[in-house]
Formats: sequence, C-alpha cells, structure tokens
Amino acid sequence: MNARIKPSLGALLLISTSVACQAQQAPAPQQPIQSAAARSLTKEQQDALDKQDQDIAQVALAIVRLIDQSKTGEVWDQASPIAKQIISRDDFTKKITHDRAPLGTPGMRMPMGVKHYHYDGSGNMPAGAYINILFDTQFSQANRSAREMVTFILDSDKVWRFVGYSVR
Repeated sequence: MNARIKPSLGALLLISTSVACQAQQAPAPQQPIQSAAARSLTKEQQDALDKQDQDIAQVALAIVRLIDQSKTGEVWDQASPIAKQIISRDDFTKKITHDRAPLGTPGMRMPMGVKHYHYDGSGNMPAGAYINILFDTQFSQANRSAREMVTFILDSDKVWRFVGYSVR
C-alpha cells in the first residue's frame, strides 16, 4: 500500500483512449485483483486501499472535468512517454472530440465504482496493475446515459498515473 497518488494535472498521465477502450474489450488477459488476496487484507490494509480508491476517484473526476472543458490537449501534454508513443496529441484530442461531440454537454455524473485489474501483457495491454473508475453520465443530446471510464496504471515508481479515457 505504498502507492501514492499525485492529484495534480502534472501527475495525470495517459496512454490513450485506445488503451481505455482495449481495457473494456479485452476480458481474457485481465484478472480482477479482488480475489483471495483482497479478502485476506487486514483492516488497516483495507482502509488504506479504500482511501487510495477514493483519492483516485477524485483524480478521475478532475480528469473528466478537464475533458468537459475541452482541455484534452492539456491533459495529453502531461502524458507519459509511453502515451506519446501510442497516440499523438492531435489524434488523442480528435478521438475524444469525435466520441463526445454527438453526446452534447455533460449533466449529471454518477460514480459507478472502482475496479482493480492485472494484465499479464499477453494481449494488447501492457503488463501491470490497473484501476478503472467508472461514471454513469447524462449528456444533453443522448437518449440514455453513457459510461465514462478513466483508467490508471501503477507505474514502476509505485505511483498511480492516468492512462486512458473512454466514453460509450
């Protein structure tokens, strides 16, 4: 539980929307971390995990608000080198604009939970521990709510960093 979260924009790093989309579409190589290991946590460890999840959820909310304000490029500017290898700033901005434009402006946004995953690197996802934060969001031009997902990865320096965003 030594992982830290840096909730400033400078610490928000992303790989790409494609990573977030792949996280939704690649169930085979992922395994939820909340297995026997999670059930064997001490109360203190569980409390620390809950606090970490709350902190990451707050950072995820800040990220979607930046995207709401059309500051997607600014988020990308703080991206990790890996992110910049996968998708250009222009392509990332175009992808999010394309995905969000038909939905209209966001209204009510409800948190839907935090999910922990581990990928072994055998699929399209880089190996590592991931956290997905899900939101059920009402948009002005959509007939029904959309699911927004913000994804974080635990970097080698034990810092959780933003790695992707998708909306469906």
